[in-house]
Amino acid sequence: VSATVYAELEKSRREPPPVPQVELAAFGDPRYPPLADQPSAASPEVRAAIGRGLALTPVPHTREEVQGIAALYPGARTFLGTEATEESAKSIGKGARYLHFACHGLLDEHFPLSSALALSIPEHPREGQDNGLLQAWEIFESVRPDADLVTLSACNSAMGSEMGGEGLLGLTRAFQYAGARSVLASLWSVPDGSTAELMQRFYSHLRASKAKDEALQAAQIELIRSPQFSHPIHWAAFQLTGDWQ
Repeated sequence: VSATVYAELEKSRREPPPVPQVELAAFGDPRYPPLADQPSAASPEVRAAIGRGLALTPVPHTREEVQGIAALYPGARTFLGTEATEESAKSIGKGARYLHFACHGLLDEHFPLSSALALSIPEHPREGQDNGLLQAWEIFESVRPDADLVTLSACNSAMGSEMGGEGLLGLTRAFQYAGARSVLASLWSVPDGSTAELMQRFYSHLRASKAKDEALQAAQIELIRSPQFSHPIHWAAFQLTGDWQ
């Protein structure tokens, strides 16, 4: 974390936290049209993202992930399938304590502000409609969560471009700037199924009043001890940035 971001986090700690409207708002199982067969139907931004390596393949375990997490928090708001839209993500505002995204992620190393979370992509976007890519520059500009934690359960979501003493510029930095006191994000491409398992265990420990770093550690240890997910690829990708408490 850069010194600038750390100073802002310390300031937010001293201020009384707002009372959230809901404990959890979670997005998952976004719908992606078969744009590989008809790329001209996509918006220019989506076509460019596909050209940079964004694979809009289904991520079915993200529905299971979101539903499992939401079951821990009565009154949680879930946005699944066609409801997991960019417009909904921008409209959350300061209403959720925990904000969770389970979807594809796109790292743009050359233009870090174009790094994005791929929410539901409209097959035939209307004029003025969002294209489904929640890009870092849009988070800086339009998203204002007052969240205790934003989880980016997506590939490479902790990565970005080095900006001197200000650290990495990408999705994590964008959400911190936007108001998140901490961000949980990944350092590489993560498997769909084991990530769902890790996240459900993490939130279970969080719900049991563990600190965020302790909840992540406990979930990782449980996967290490499981015969199916003991390899580091399943549990080691996610790191917590910002306020660990």
